[in-house]
Amino acid sequence: MIRALIIEFLLSGVIGAIIFRLSWAASKRNLMSWGVVLVVAAMTVIFIPGSIDGWHVQKYGAGFLTMPVPHPLVVQLLRSLGLIGGAWLASIVVARRKKRGFEEDRRFKDFP
Repeated sequence: MIRALIIEFLLSGVIGAIIFRLSWAASKRNLMSWGVVLVVAAMTVIFIPGSIDGWHVQKYGAGFLTMPVPHPLVVQLLRSLGLIGGAWLASIVVARRKKRGFEEDRRFKDFP
């Protein structure tokens, strides 16, 4: 069961990083990117069910149900925390890229 929850958390983190990076590339604003990530995290809690199928736990987990299935709200909150954690890592990467000068708009650099 723990393996299935770790997989859920890590996949949510990857999705959160992708969402942050795409929204930052579209808007070039940190606040707007965080707003998009928080809206997606809220939509995850509201619209995606938090039940985990026992078959997935048996196939990808420990081979059999060794732990009781957690409450669906716990799974939903774990997914949303994964989204926020992935977005946090992506924001650190964007900040370092901005510091090094990789995120400048170079389209009009040669225009006098």
